[in-house]
Amino acid sequence: MKIISLLIFFGVISCAPVQTEKKINFSKDLTFEEFKSNLKVYIDNSDYPNIDE
Repeated sequence: MKIISLLIFFGVISCAPVQTEKKINFSKDLTFEEFKSNLKVYIDNSDYPNIDE
């Protein structure tokens, strides 16, 4: 019973969402330059690897 409760506990902890520090708002009211600027900030702060390397 202890093993099952431990597995459930670790399963719940591992499924927790990752909190990002800075939220970027991509609304429909942005100009192209504002969108491009927000996109660069998003890319710099994202955890995804660079595929060009």
